[in-house]
Amino acid sequence: MLTTRGGDFDLQLGTDVAIGYLSHDAETVQLYLQETMTFLCYTAEASVALSA
Repeated sequence: MLTTRGGDFDLQLGTDVAIGYLSHDAETVQLYLQETMTFLCYTAEASVALSA
């Protein structure tokens, strides 16, 4: 669970984007996009671990 009060986390989107090949047939080519991202946690009390 994450807090919604603001200022506890920062989402950093990477500047690198990759395009990859999955497969192809006679009519189509399947590609995918990939980008890096990181959640930065500024305060320990901003999240709670839930276990089953």
